[in-house]
Amino acid sequence: MRYRRLGRTNLQVSELGYGAARGASENPQQFIATVHAAIEAGVNFIDTATGYDGGDSERVLGQALQGHDDVLVETKYCPYDSYLPDATYVGTPQALIASAEESLRRLRRDHLDVLLGHGMRSVETLDRFMNDGCYEAMLKLREQGKVRYIGISELSEADGTHQVLQRAVPSGAFDVVMLTVNFLLQTAVETVLPLCRQHDVGTVVMMPLNQASKTSGLVSVPAALECVRRHIAYGNLPAESPYTDPDLFDFLQPYSIPEAGLRYVLAQDVSTCCAGVRSPERLQENLRAIDPPYLDAARMARLQELFGRIQWQVR
Repeated sequence: MRYRRLGRTNLQVSELGYGAARGASENPQQFIATVHAAIEAGVNFIDTATGYDGGDSERVLGQALQGHDDVLVETKYCPYDSYLPDATYVGTPQALIASAEESLRRLRRDHLDVLLGHGMRSVETLDRFMNDGCYEAMLKLREQGKVRYIGISELSEADGTHQVLQRAVPSGAFDVVMLTVNFLLQTAVETVLPLCRQHDVGTVVMMPLNQASKTSGLVSVPAALECVRRHIAYGNLPAESPYTDPDLFDFLQPYSIPEAGLRYVLAQDVSTCCAGVRSPERLQENLRAIDPPYLDAARMARLQELFGRIQWQVR
């Protein structure tokens, strides 16, 4: 495992992180086994949130991480009434503090390494978060030692061109941002990552395989082709060759679609790439992507040529 600097936090984080959004409720023992396999492989950065699996993600992580105090944990407070793109902003400083305190209890820790405002959908609601007491509450938690570093995550389904992060990163308010980068949504590579380098903000990548599911996303050739079909239907790609060709992704061979997807992200100047897995076996497949040079220049250029103009994520 290789490690990269998480911006001005100076934390050294594994370039492949663990995304703990799913699996804790469905099969807690397998979830724990997968977390332990990740740690044994050198993964030292785990992302979770209060709402993942109804709180079970944090709760079961708390069990899995007993005796692993050196593993860094990032969690989040969601200031909206749902995870939908059009959700209503309901954030309050009291709710943020209560959420962080509950995360500490579930995770069985005396501090959170990184606390994020979860899924900022618009510049307007970012401004509300910054001025309604929520941001000051994060600073208070940091002053109290309950949180080490603070940041925000975006919601790329609502903000595919990353307007929120383009506003937030230069403000100097945040140590870390969590953003979507994958080869079907490349916009952050030119708009956000240079700002993060300039302002020394740590970058945690989410959704490296797009909105991964068995039917759509970067998990297999059929699923990736289905995701392209959905982009065509939304008008994000033209309904013509090569996008309609069944051999569209042949140029990525011998890599599988998920391995190529992870290699694409790791080739960027990011701190860590969080990928969710539900079994130690799937984890081992992901670990094949961590060998530099990740993805060669010709494949990178072809991915940019094919998909670089997409500005919205689709499920």
